[in-house]
Amino acid sequence: MGRSSWWVPLRWVVGALVAAALTTVAVSQNASPDDPGASSGGTGQDATPTPSGEPPDPVVEAAALTFPTPETAGLPDGWTPKQTHTGDLRISEPGTVVSDLRITDGTIYVDAPDVTLRRVQAVGSKVVNDDTPVCGSGLLVEQSEFVRSDVRTGDGDRQVIGNGGFTVRDVVIDGVPEGIRVGAKQCGDVVVEDSFIRVVPPDVCTDWHGDGIQGYGGGSLTVRNTRIIMRETADCYGTAPFFYPSGQGNTSLTVDGLLVEGGGYAFRAGTEGSVRNLQVVQDTWGYGPVDVLCPALTAWQAHTVTADKEGRTTPVDPIECGGSGN
Repeated sequence: MGRSSWWVPLRWVVGALVAAALTTVAVSQNASPDDPGASSGGTGQDATPTPSGEPPDPVVEAAALTFPTPETAGLPDGWTPKQTHTGDLRISEPGTVVSDLRITDGTIYVDAPDVTLRRVQAVGSKVVNDDTPVCGSGLLVEQSEFVRSDVRTGDGDRQVIGNGGFTVRDVVIDGVPEGIRVGAKQCGDVVVEDSFIRVVPPDVCTDWHGDGIQGYGGGSLTVRNTRIIMRETADCYGTAPFFYPSGQGNTSLTVDGLLVEGGGYAFRAGTEGSVRNLQVVQDTWGYGPVDVLCPALTAWQAHTVTADKEGRTTPVDPIECGGSGN
């Protein structure tokens, strides 16, 4: 069932209390006996690897960055399809290149390696590359767009791209309840770069667990220059814009350039790896900006920011690494 209207103010109150507690803990841990205001922040260079069990030193300096928008990523300006298709489409020939296709209310099943989907408009449609025992590894999805159709969405809808051994580059995912699923580690690692993702509540919402990018049994995940927005309503909440937790069989994570907005925690991660140029739009979360298993990381660089409609950010404050990463 959806949450009542009282949940909204309660969630923000709890979030404020959690943020205040984390700030107090961070200050007390970093303060020097001789200088109560001293911090153990980094030098502005990439943090160096730290021994297992110890959180990385944060990188204090941040850069103003520009992230993709629906206008700058995805299909080229003036694009029109050369072919259209309604319903499911199965690709079984290795090395197939599908380009300039509009597919509506179907699933593209990729059952062969090294397939390329280029300039594809998926309307109410999805891509799955682990539907058979033969992985569609080496899949490349680029310069494409995934949007909803007129069919009503529900909180049981599947992700629009999944599950393992693929690269998503210069793609727009917008107006759907689920974004990218990183799973099927037997199919290979996943790269998401230069892309824009915005997930929204489904039309029928009883127990939504939406994410922009989620890992479940996923291989190594690399994210570069990507923006993820989660929209929620008073009676329909998702999980997180970015969710690559511990305890769900995920492998490792490399982030270098990620802007996230919304969710209870905007960024949740619990695997080994490194996080650089993580930026969280300030005051858009319910509980806190991040929930991270810090001792698993070799590098940590994160800041709250403001962002304009062109995707340009202005750093505000460093974000302390903290949480459990669940």
